[in-house]
Order: sequence, then C-alpha cells, then structure tokens
Amino acid sequence: MSLLSRLPEHRSQVRLVKEFIQQAESKCLILTGAGVSTDSGIPDYRGPRGVYVKNKNFKPIQYQEFVSNEGTRRRYWARSFLGWPRISQAKPNTTHYALQALERNGWVKSGVITQNVDGLHRNQVLLELHGTLHRVHCLSCGHTVERPEFQEILAEMNPGITARMRDLAHTDSGDVASSVNPDGDAEVMLNYDDFQVPHCRMCTTGVYKPNVTFFGENIHSTIRNRSFDMVDHTHSILAIGTTMQVFSAYRLVHRAKERKKSVAAISLGPTRADGLLDLKIDAPCSEILFEASELLS
Repeated sequence: MSLLSRLPEHRSQVRLVKEFIQQAESKCLILTGAGVSTDSGIPDYRGPRGVYVKNKNFKPIQYQEFVSNEGTRRRYWARSFLGWPRISQAKPNTTHYALQALERNGWVKSGVITQNVDGLHRNQVLLELHGTLHRVHCLSCGHTVERPEFQEILAEMNPGITARMRDLAHTDSGDVASSVNPDGDAEVMLNYDDFQVPHCRMCTTGVYKPNVTFFGENIHSTIRNRSFDMVDHTHSILAIGTTMQVFSAYRLVHRAKERKKSVAAISLGPTRADGLLDLKIDAPCSEILFEASELLS
C-alpha cells in the first residue's frame, strides 16, 4: 500500500471512481489523453510539466504546412527521426494496465477512445482517434510502411545524423529523448535542409506522412462516426489524463451530455469540459485508476 492510498482524500477519490464505473453497469466508455502516457516517459501538452508550459512558443506542426512545404516536411521527419526511439521504446504503465484489467473484468465493454498516438493502450476495443505513429502512408497512393522500417530507410539516407544520434545517446548533455513531444517530434537544433526524405516506394512520387491527424487536419469520417457511435451506445464516459482542449475530444463529451449520459474526469488542473462534468477528480490518474480497478477485480 502506498503512502498516498492512506490519505482520506485519496481513498475518497478512489471510491468515487469505482462507484462511477459500477453505476455504468459494464457500459463505461473511456476517453484518454496525453496525461495517461506521462508515466511512460512521454510528455503531455498542457499538464503542469507539459510542452506548452516548458515552451511558451511551442507550435505543433500544421497539416497544410506539411503537405504544401518541402522544408516543413524535412524538418518534421528529421525531428521525428530523432524522437522515434523514445516513442518506440516506451512501455505501457499502470494506467494502461488498469484499463486493460477493467476491460478484462467486464467493466468497460464500451471500449477506449484515445487521443494518444503512441500505441501504448492494450485494450481490445480501442479507437485511436488521432491515429498512430507506428505507421506512415503515402498521401498519393496510400502505400503504407511500418514506422520501424521507415526509420531504417531514413537512417540509410542520412548517415551523418544517424551517427550524431548515436553520439547524443551516450552524452549527459545531449539527451534527445528529454525533448521529445507527444507526437514524437524532438526539439533539436539541426540543419534540416540536409535531411533526406524518401518519395513513396510504390508510386515513386508521393509524399509520406505519419498515420496521425495533424493540427488543422480533419479526422477521417470513418473514425469520427465510430467515435460518435461509441458515445451513443454507452452509459457514461470516464475521461482520463485529458484537458479536452482539442475539439475532437470535447465534442464527444458534449455529445454525451446532450444524450443525458454521465461524464467524469480524472485530470490535473482545469479542463475545457469542466462545466459539463458530473464528477471531477483533480489528481494524477495512475494510482486512483489502479486502486479502483483492484477493487473491481
């Protein structure tokens, strides 16, 4: 038993989450955000130590910039190349396993919708709302390449940067991983003009893009409609580790409330949906969810 679990407020929070899940009678839909993956070493955007807090000038890549500007694509893929090892080596944490246990024990049959693109969730019923970093595809012909294979292609085309990445990994002052963002983009100074990016290996002219939804890009209608369907057929929503600032997540909570469904959140600090919540737990999610899942096992 942790010291935290002995505190009255913590025990009360665990009880409230447990009861919220129970009241859904196995039809609780989980909505997760970047705060779920911070214990796996991947930073969030808006948490107390998030990217926006550490770098007030941070601007995520925009879809139109990526598709229209070759320089932007070089910059993105160079930084993604350096950030990928951190993403690929990350392991599921307590929250991921607690959600898996809740599903296994029949409490979240409605499934999990995640905004994360890191591929760390282990649930069977899972919708990756914003895609995954683990695959890339051609914008022209749709040809798909697994990200580890694409990493090897980038390494072969950029031997100098590959050597630099190996050197940085062995120095205390040059830890690329410490500046990786939730989308796998590493904050590293490079001459991006020198970075080589392949055209599509299938159609020979197309541009590769990660299988993620960039800012300014619309979620595919199939994904959007499935997320609506999951909301419509659930009893309640438990949002975890998300401020719901992104509209694609906020509208799911708004849709749920329009349909008279209960909504709770476990998240540090304010969220965009605070005015819609039936229950708000302002705390880190891992221990609360783990202990609630243990009580429901």
